[in-house]
Amino acid sequence: MAPSELQTKVGQLFAVGFHGLTPSPEIKTLIHEHALGGIVLFKRNISDVAQLQTLTRALQEEARLAGHERPLFIGIDQENGLVTRISPPIAAQMPGPMALGATYSPELAYDTGVTTGQTLQFFGINMNYAPVCDVNSEPLNPVIGVRSPGDDPEFVGRFASATARGLREQKVVPSVKHFPGHGDTAVDSHYGLPVITKSRDELGRCELVPFRRAAAEGVESVMTAHISLPAIDDSGLPATLSPDVLNILRKDMQYDGMIITDCLEMDGIRATYGTEKGAVLSLGAGSDSIMICHTYAVQVAAIKQVCEAVQSGQVPQSRLDEAYRRVTTLKDQFLDWDTALRVQPPAHLAALNQKGAVLAKEIYARSVTLVRDTKHILPLSPTAQIVFLFPGGATPAGGAVDGEGLGRPGTYSASPYLDLLNRHAPNVAEVYYAPPTGLSTQQWQAVEAADVVVFVSINARESPDQHSLGLELPNRTRKLVAIAACSPYDFLNDAAAIGTYIMTYEPTLEAFSAATDILFGTAPPRGALPVGAPKPTSSTDIHITPYNPSSDFPALLSIWTAALPTYTPDPDLLSTLLHAHPTQHHLIARNSSNEPTGFALLYANAKTNTAHLAVLAVHPSHQTHGIGTRLLAAARASLPTARISLGSGIPRFWPGIPTDLPQSVQSFFVHRGFRLNPLKPRSVDLYQGVSALSSAGGKYLARAKQDHISFAPVKESQYEECLAGQMKNFSSNADWINLYKTLPPKTHPHTILTALHTPTPTSPPKQIAWLIALPPSHPILTQNWAFPAFFAHQNQPQHAGLIGCVGVDGEYRRRGVGLGLVEFAVEFLKSRSLDSRSSSSDDGDAGAGIDGIFVDWVEIEGWYEKVGFDVWRSYRTGNLLD
Repeated sequence: MAPSELQTKVGQLFAVGFHGLTPSPEIKTLIHEHALGGIVLFKRNISDVAQLQTLTRALQEEARLAGHERPLFIGIDQENGLVTRISPPIAAQMPGPMALGATYSPELAYDTGVTTGQTLQFFGINMNYAPVCDVNSEPLNPVIGVRSPGDDPEFVGRFASATARGLREQKVVPSVKHFPGHGDTAVDSHYGLPVITKSRDELGRCELVPFRRAAAEGVESVMTAHISLPAIDDSGLPATLSPDVLNILRKDMQYDGMIITDCLEMDGIRATYGTEKGAVLSLGAGSDSIMICHTYAVQVAAIKQVCEAVQSGQVPQSRLDEAYRRVTTLKDQFLDWDTALRVQPPAHLAALNQKGAVLAKEIYARSVTLVRDTKHILPLSPTAQIVFLFPGGATPAGGAVDGEGLGRPGTYSASPYLDLLNRHAPNVAEVYYAPPTGLSTQQWQAVEAADVVVFVSINARESPDQHSLGLELPNRTRKLVAIAACSPYDFLNDAAAIGTYIMTYEPTLEAFSAATDILFGTAPPRGALPVGAPKPTSSTDIHITPYNPSSDFPALLSIWTAALPTYTPDPDLLSTLLHAHPTQHHLIARNSSNEPTGFALLYANAKTNTAHLAVLAVHPSHQTHGIGTRLLAAARASLPTARISLGSGIPRFWPGIPTDLPQSVQSFFVHRGFRLNPLKPRSVDLYQGVSALSSAGGKYLARAKQDHISFAPVKESQYEECLAGQMKNFSSNADWINLYKTLPPKTHPHTILTALHTPTPTSPPKQIAWLIALPPSHPILTQNWAFPAFFAHQNQPQHAGLIGCVGVDGEYRRRGVGLGLVEFAVEFLKSRSLDSRSSSSDDGDAGAGIDGIFVDWVEIEGWYEKVGFDVWRSYRTGNLLD
């Protein structure tokens, strides 16, 4: 029976798992009768290359036969490393997130994303529930651990971003997880409901950072976490079911991509609210795709309950339509029937696997980390008598999830690891230790007689018996090398006992092979610890302090000149802009030698609760060391309740990021959570040298004369009418009104110009348009404007006047009145400039003349260009999402 329109929309929101190596009768029923939108694959669905290809194509054939408009999403958890669904010999083993983190190379994370995406595409899989955006800030976290790149939020964000980009380029949908962050928990949500008590601000400084970056970059899908955050939602609802938590993503981060739940059969949902009810609540909270991975009866019941919830109004129809739109839009972006039904030849996979193996070998060689070798035991002699201690029995999962998608203890055979050691040394004796029984007397005798003991631990911090054995071994061995084959925390803080400590970050044979090369000196250790220690590019030696006007200006000017050479300001003017504004909150970054290395210029607007980031600059010799990131963090901390906006109006540096700066500047801000506005409508400054601008008698002036319109400065007696005109036409723009109010003709003559309509000789002139025209020497410019009023051009200072706040009364628009007024203003400023060269005046006009005129912060397209202006600079405006 074909599903109804309601059933079709609801069915498309579900992603489900099934049991078997071929499409089961149950999954066929869900596809045909419930319009199922997505499939989740596990190891239980995979046996070999041909089988997996046949399976995914058969699933898509069922969808097409059922009349689906779009192919199925077919997703999998191919995080790599500890969580690898498609593993050798089917596909090359790729390094997991923390192994990648230990390379400190986001480029390698990107390459891994590309290779993973190519492999998934070969098998007809179009969605990867990866990369992990969780920050592993809790060493005892039983569910994330080495599935995270590290414990630094910005660091995690960079690696997740790179991996997602690689997947995306291969037309595989990335799904970052687990929002809002599962890294600071000591409870596995497969078996319980973890609780994170952090405040919104605390989350914003850590857990949310990678997701903020992902949202700003437009990541296609975000997976939720089954964790409770009572400081955000005191109802106790898990994040997956909480509108308050998901609104951080939707409203604060302005994310409009697809939100998918983690599996609702995990105990974090099943044992608290129930899977079926959880499906209804998650959709109502804002999720778009609902994952149920294991039980057919539960899947059918959940679909039915969601349909009933929409029919009853418990879930608004608009919420269903919104979720359906996001799911189908994403399908349209990534899926098509030709690709879904295509089967690639086996030779293509062979080439992919060869390429992947080469890349993986390089990454593992660069990731395995020698944390310490205090007694200089390494390298080991190939002729040494070695005892290899390896954990037998079940070891803690450490974040691993099995074929059912559940976190369960792992069991590893020592034999293949022993074979890798034997490549280097023939005299290696294997000793299995099985916590909690410990070593037998005979095993202890072998340990004590050995020249060297190589002790492997797997998540020893979660296994007290492993940890106790590791601490006892130094007292009963001649030489001891400890290898943490999964969690790096096993003996990280036990330097007094464990003098030689190596980390592989995952118990894969490929990672252990790289470790054996280090053991015997055939390769140098190249990895660096991504958790629990300062990073190689650490910002821990960076000190941020408030700007000190009496001592910091020379250093700031030096940094500016080096970092922004095309925007060299006048030093006296820059000093004025920095020091004369009481709203400033400037910051200076210093290194461990107290040398200034960067700065941030901030101006606070209390009325709008906005912090305007006017300039952020880091000396080129200190870039890529985290200084800019630290300055941004300090800016947020200094004004914690303010929204941070790029650019500044008064004082005026730029309205946003100048687009002539390298693209990496825009990327820097996007990657740190700023949402940049599109280039249209534009944000530009216009400028032209005086000689190139239109002269008196231009066509708009001539047209105005024919229409009985004249132009003149506003007189003191006309000022009240002028202000009334602003209030009538522009009352919604407070800054506009205030600027006109600060320029009364009595104290600022000749600065406000107006168009006057006199329809008959006896009619009183009526003000119908206005603008502000400031000569270069006007105090508003000399005390508030850095660019382009004063800027260097071919090493010569340029002096520019300003035309701004051009407004026409609503009754007189689209008649060329405004352009006529601009033409008049150009000639007026030119004539005032010529006068000022030979005499001084009392209205701020005295000076060295005028080289050009600019119009600042223009959005309207092509209007000023009609009278000779050209774009001087364009900008990307934006705000920090939170």
